[in-house]
Amino acid sequence: MEIRQLKYFVSVAQEGQFVKAAQKLFVSQSALSQQILHLEKELGVALFDKNKRKKNRIVELTETGKIFLKDAKKILDLAERAKANVQSKQDQQNVIRLGSYHMIHNQRIVDTIKLLTDKFPNSVFNLEEYRTHLDVQEAVLNGHINFGISIKPLIDPLLDSILLKDSELQILMHADHPLAQKESLELSELRDENWVEIKANLHPIYEVIEQFCKNAGFARSGHIVQEVSSLELLCHFVSLKKGIAFAPSFFDTSAYPEVIKKRLSHDKLIFDQCIVFLKNSKYGLN
Repeated sequence: MEIRQLKYFVSVAQEGQFVKAAQKLFVSQSALSQQILHLEKELGVALFDKNKRKKNRIVELTETGKIFLKDAKKILDLAERAKANVQSKQDQQNVIRLGSYHMIHNQRIVDTIKLLTDKFPNSVFNLEEYRTHLDVQEAVLNGHINFGISIKPLIDPLLDSILLKDSELQILMHADHPLAQKESLELSELRDENWVEIKANLHPIYEVIEQFCKNAGFARSGHIVQEVSSLELLCHFVSLKKGIAFAPSFFDTSAYPEVIKKRLSHDKLIFDQCIVFLKNSKYGLN
């Protein structure tokens, strides 16, 4: 016995005609009649009075059919409620697609998931990684992800954001470096230094930093002596006195006691890490 057969049976009983019931169910009359016959055969009883239907074209339930109709309605009602409960549970457990970029600090991802979990407590997360923070913003605009961890500025007025962490670009150098005793540094006085740097294809703000240096009167071309793929390796090579490096202020260098961080006094580059989303989206955070 199938739910479909019960629906067909109830519809015929309520409409009082096989033609109307077939139209309502969007099936042919022959298919409807066949399913009713299968149901009666399985039950071993006649649900409709065949004599009245044959002689007078009247669709009338037998006494057994009237009893079965009540049970069939209950079964269909329970099936609908079960379906509604499942769909309600699914609606409550939204899948949120979150994007981040290469080189993002793991703590930013943790902070973001915590914030989103507080806002959407019944959600699960699909995490996707993109090459740059700009790719993350494009993915939000295109609807590929619901939220993205990125860096300001935003590339489109359709995007909105909330601040996760503002970070200041600082200088990593060995504690024995000649400039190590200075309280802060001028960017221009680093023009002749050798640099350790994250590879350009992995660095989220490589071009921004290059322009930052050019604005201070120098280019690092020919002075980047070591390229690496992580902040940890960056710190490692600075500890080996291979050169100095730019690093965000939140980066923890405590594992390398010989490496110190220096602030830039006048020339400063501050970048805001943020959660990006579409304005007027159901996933807004405002």
